[in-house]
Amino acid sequence: MSFDRAVEVAGVVMTEMRDWFLSARFLSGLLLGILFLYLASRRLRHGSSLTFNLPFSLGSATINASQIDRVAAWKLYIQLKTRKAAVPFDRENDVVIEVYDSLYLLFDSTRTLLLELPPAEYAKDDGLASLMLRVQNDGVRPHLTRWQADFRRWWTVALSAPENGQRSPQEIQRDYPRYGDLLADLQRTNTELSKFADELLVVARGGRPRKRRVIAAPIRPTPADGIGDPGETDLPPPPAAPAVGQDGPAGEASPPPKIQEHD
Repeated sequence: MSFDRAVEVAGVVMTEMRDWFLSARFLSGLLLGILFLYLASRRLRHGSSLTFNLPFSLGSATINASQIDRVAAWKLYIQLKTRKAAVPFDRENDVVIEVYDSLYLLFDSTRTLLLELPPAEYAKDDGLASLMLRVQNDGVRPHLTRWQADFRRWWTVALSAPENGQRSPQEIQRDYPRYGDLLADLQRTNTELSKFADELLVVARGGRPRKRRVIAAPIRPTPADGIGDPGETDLPPPPAAPAVGQDGPAGEASPPPKIQEHD
């Protein structure tokens, strides 16, 4: 192919490409693509609105869960679901001091997670960061303030007592003077933190799953159920009318047919 022919072909191709780029179909597709990217970025930035149920009877709040909120919710959800702090206390096997250690680590993990968030997240009235702080300070901290220091001091003395040398930790902790009250409050804290984890999972998913409506198909009865074909009936057939000249019921003779007389 000569140079002039190559230039001619290139000019034709460029003209066709220009016409295609300036066509209504291309321009409308380009505008739709830009609009989609804008809406997607806006949703990631501002988030989706959902109702967040706070534990410890702290009420509820409506938040706009941004992508940052969803990531933070997922991280804290994993922290809660993998620690004893949010698992129901087992009276036979769990040890109170281990649960308190778990709560301490939970506070440390939450603090680290909050420090990773940009400062703008704390200024948002409908963000997740302020709610996480509220649950920790107004929900979990009151239990620790009331029980942890006193129990730890008693626990240190009880472990060093000679009479407890051969006893299990579960047996020793039951000697705490207010063990019943402590355990009731601790179990309530575990339950509320478990609820908190469930709500965090909703935020991480971006909303609550929709309930699927299931319509059960009717089951056809079978002879084994004692029910026959719905089209059949268990009623006996009506008795047949006796023929003329035959005895009717109770052995009585059937009356002769009436003959109409005409004048």
